[in-house]
Amino acid sequence: MSTSKTKYALGMLSLLVSGAATADAQTNYLSHRPMRPLPTATTPPLAKGVTYFVDAAKGDDKNDGSKARPWKTIQHGVQRLKPGQTLYLRGGTYYEKVRITRSGLEEAPIVIASYPGELAVIDGGLREFFESPETSWEPVTPLPEGEGKGVRAAEGEFVSTKVYPNVDERPIPHQFLPGAWEPMWGIEDERPLALGHFGDSMVPLHGYRTALDLRSANEYTPPDRKPPRTVGVYCGPGLWYNRETGRIHIRLAHHRMPGLGERAYRGETDPRKLKLVIAVGFGDAVLRVNGVRHVTIQGIVFRGATGSPMIEIYGSENIHLDHLTVYGGFPGLLVNASQNIQVTHCAFRGLAAPWSGRSHMKYYGTASYQIVFQNSQPLNENIELAYCEFTDDHDCAFLRYVKNLRFHHNFVDNFNDDGLECGPKLRSHSMYIYQNRIGACLGVFQQHEIDKDEAPAGHDPKSGVYVYRNVFDQRAGVYYHLPAKADPTGEFLHAEGHFISDHGGPVFPVMRVYHNTLLRRTPVFRDHYLFGLGNVGLNKTERDVFNNIFVQMERVPGIGFIGAKEARDLREGGNLLWGLKDGPGLKADPFAKFRKSALFVVSQKNYEPGWTTQDRVANPKFVRLSADEVSPDLRLEADSPGVNNGQPVPGAWPDPLRDADQGAPDIGALPFGVDVWGVGVDGRISLFGGMTAK
Repeated sequence: MSTSKTKYALGMLSLLVSGAATADAQTNYLSHRPMRPLPTATTPPLAKGVTYFVDAAKGDDKNDGSKARPWKTIQHGVQRLKPGQTLYLRGGTYYEKVRITRSGLEEAPIVIASYPGELAVIDGGLREFFESPETSWEPVTPLPEGEGKGVRAAEGEFVSTKVYPNVDERPIPHQFLPGAWEPMWGIEDERPLALGHFGDSMVPLHGYRTALDLRSANEYTPPDRKPPRTVGVYCGPGLWYNRETGRIHIRLAHHRMPGLGERAYRGETDPRKLKLVIAVGFGDAVLRVNGVRHVTIQGIVFRGATGSPMIEIYGSENIHLDHLTVYGGFPGLLVNASQNIQVTHCAFRGLAAPWSGRSHMKYYGTASYQIVFQNSQPLNENIELAYCEFTDDHDCAFLRYVKNLRFHHNFVDNFNDDGLECGPKLRSHSMYIYQNRIGACLGVFQQHEIDKDEAPAGHDPKSGVYVYRNVFDQRAGVYYHLPAKADPTGEFLHAEGHFISDHGGPVFPVMRVYHNTLLRRTPVFRDHYLFGLGNVGLNKTERDVFNNIFVQMERVPGIGFIGAKEARDLREGGNLLWGLKDGPGLKADPFAKFRKSALFVVSQKNYEPGWTTQDRVANPKFVRLSADEVSPDLRLEADSPGVNNGQPVPGAWPDPLRDADQGAPDIGALPFGVDVWGVGVDGRISLFGGMTAK
C-alpha cells in the first residue's frame, strides 16, 4: 500500500474503531475498544401530566407505579397507560420483550422513556451471561484425533453450563429480504441461533452457522464453500448453538491474519471473565408496536435480538422513535403497513465487528440488514429517518416499500455489502435523500430484481428518488473479499466497490441526482461515467445528474460507456470532475474523443446539449483536501470553478439551500459561503467526517 493510502487507511481506522472517541480514552476494555460512541443518558425536561415509573432493580408489579413505589416490568406498566401519560424507565437493564398495545391521541400521546439523566436498557437476551459469566461457561476439552463424533472441539472453546431447549422452533419469519435469505434455502439447519456482543464495548460477536468454522484455525478463503466442506473459516470471536445438546458454544481466539492491524481481536479469551450480551432463538422482536397510534419511545438502549427484528412496527400510525440506540437485530427496525413514522437521533449499530468482512457474514454468519420496509397493505407512507447513525453491518436499508420517505442529516458508514435500496421504478415513488454523509458501502445505491416485469412503462413526472446536497465519501472502502493468503498491507480491508449497481438487471427508479459531492480513491467498475450514474441501470427508466462534484484520489473520473449501444434517457450537465493526483497533468480534453462518437450524437436526442458538453474537468478548489485527508473541508474557495457554473434545475425539485445559493447555481453539496451542518445523533458528526464541536 502506498504511503498516502496507509495514512488515510489508518486515519479512517481511527474513526471506525474509536467512533470518534466520545468514550473515555483511559478506559481499559477487556474485550476490544468500542467501534462507535457508547450511549449516554439524555436529559429532556420532565413530562407534564400523569407519570408512572418502573424500576428493574427496586420495583414490584404489585406497587402503584409511583416514583416512590415503581413497578418492576415495562410490560406491566405499558398495559396501564392512557393517552397523555408517560412511563419512565429508571436506569438499569430490563430483561424482557415488550409489546406496545395502547394508543395515545394526537393532542395527548403516550410516552415511554428513560428517566432524564438515567439510561434504561431493554435486553431480549439471557441475563446470566452478563450478570454471572463466571458460572455460565465451562471449558470444552478437545478430543484427541479420531475420538468422538463430529468435529473435534478447539483449544479455547467453552460451552454453556445450562441447556437452552426448543431454540430451533423455526417460527415463520416476519420479514422478507432480497437475496433468498428468507427462508435459508437448503441450509435452515445452519441458521445462526445464538448472537451477541461483548458487554463492555458492544462490539458484535459472530453468529456461526457451523462448528467447523467456530473451531477452525484457518482465516483465509477455503478451497470450497460448497458442502461438504472440510476446511472451516474462523470469523473472529463468536457463538454457535448446538442443536443436538441445546448448549451454546463460544470461542474468543485471537486473530493471526496479518494486515488486520488494530482491528484484530487481542482481548480476553476466557468468557468467564467477560460480561456478554447473548440471545438465542429466532423470529421474535424485542419491541413490537402493533396497531397503535400516537406513541413516542425515547432515550432507551435496545439489545439482545437474534436473527429477528429488534424493533417491529406493524399497522401503526404516528409513532416517534427518538434518541434510541439499537445494537443488532435482523433488521434493527422493521416497518410494515404503517404511516407517519418518525425516527430521529437514533443510532443503529449492526453485526459487523471490526474484523468482519462481507464473506464472513454472507457465507458463514448472518447477512443482516439494519432497516427494512415490508410490503403489506396499506403501503408504508410518510416516513422520516433524520439525524440518525447507521453503521457497521452487512446491508443498510431496504427502502423499497415506502411512499414519501425523507432520509436526511444521517450518517451512514461501514456496510460491507449493500447501502441504500430504493426499489424499482414505480408510477408514484417519492423519496428524498438529502444532506447526509454517506461513507463506506460496497454498493451505495444497490438494486435487486424481485418481481418480474414489476416496473411500469409510465410514471408520474413529479415522482422519483431525489438525491441532493449529500456528501458521499467512499475512500475508506470495506472488507469485501476474504484473502486467499497473507496480505500484511491490509489492502483487502479497503475495497471501494460501486456507487450504483444491481443484482439481476432490475429496472431502476427514476432518479434526480443533483448538488452532491462525491469522493473516491480509485475508479468505479469499468471507469463508468459519473461514477456509474451516467450509464448504469438506465434501461427502461430515466435519470437526471446535475451540478455534482466527482473527485478521485487516483486518475481522473472516466467517461466509460462500455456496453452502451444506445443513448438511454439521461439528462446531465454542470458536473465537475477531477483527479487529485493525475488531474494537474492533463494535456487534452478527456471528453473530446467521446464528442466525436455516434453515441454522443444520439445522446442529443434525449438531452439537446449532449452528454459531457456542460461538464468540466477542473480542480474544484476545496478549502482542504489531500489524498490522505480523513476529515477534509469540502467548502469551495471563492475562485473555485464550482462557483456560479452549475446548470439551472427545475424549481419544483426540492432544495433547502436554493435561497442561499447566490447567482447562478454553485456545483456540489455546499454553495459558496454556506455553513457546514452536522449529521447523526444531535448533529454530532461533521458532514465531512469527525466529530463536531457540539
